[in-house]
Amino acid sequence: MSETKIGFIGLGDMGEPMAARLLGAGFTVSSCAHRRRQAIETLKGKGLIERPDPGAVAQDADILITIVLDKNQTDQVLHGPSGCLSRLRDGATIIVMSTLEPGYCQTLAETVQSRGIDVVECPVSGARPRAENGTLVLIAGGDAAVIERCRPALEPMGTIHFCGGLGAAMTIKLANNALAIGTFAVLLEVRAVARAYGADLEALMAVCRNGTGNSFVVQAWDWIAANREALAVLALKDGELCRAAAVAKDVPTAVIEAFLAKPWKQIGAGTVEL
Repeated sequence: MSETKIGFIGLGDMGEPMAARLLGAGFTVSSCAHRRRQAIETLKGKGLIERPDPGAVAQDADILITIVLDKNQTDQVLHGPSGCLSRLRDGATIIVMSTLEPGYCQTLAETVQSRGIDVVECPVSGARPRAENGTLVLIAGGDAAVIERCRPALEPMGTIHFCGGLGAAMTIKLANNALAIGTFAVLLEVRAVARAYGADLEALMAVCRNGTGNSFVVQAWDWIAANREALAVLALKDGELCRAAAVAKDVPTAVIEAFLAKPWKQIGAGTVEL
């Protein structure tokens, strides 16, 4: 068993299997209920230590991992009244795995620098099945030596791709997600064209999977269709974050603007046929 103690906050659809991978690798992992208890109960059966709040999760952690929905939740977890920063020991490491704006971890690092706390940004790419089998893409940014020190805690969850200093990994994650969201929007349209002409949609997807139109979105279409409501929320969040990042640097984003305006935004309400 590793002597490194990990505090893990955010046991959602991705976080739960990621924490399970760390427990399976022999790490001591603690967490607290964030939005639901089901994941806590499941992971306690695998050795997870339950704490009452984020601060208590952080107090014994060598590495604190957060993977919650967005900036507001991350701020609450870190800076809230019972937040992690109030009790995280000096010299610990924070790994932020949520997808946030590029400047978030830079600001966080400045806040904790005087305490000798290192910050790594490491958003992930891949669906829940890849989280379960430990094959996520880990998009890592920050000090290369710190990331290397965290390698034993990261590799059970996937493959590390070092992207540069703080801000680089979040930028690359947003670019990756914008590409996937754009592919999704186009695929909705071409499926509608095929349907209008009476073409077999299974034949369309088989050709795309084996032809030049192949992509993760094409390969995972059945999973996307089954989880469309939750994915729509995340897709819209990340698409708008990418647009905002581009605007901040005066980069034109006509295509991103176009697919953010498409009716597929309403997919969670069931108004778009897959």
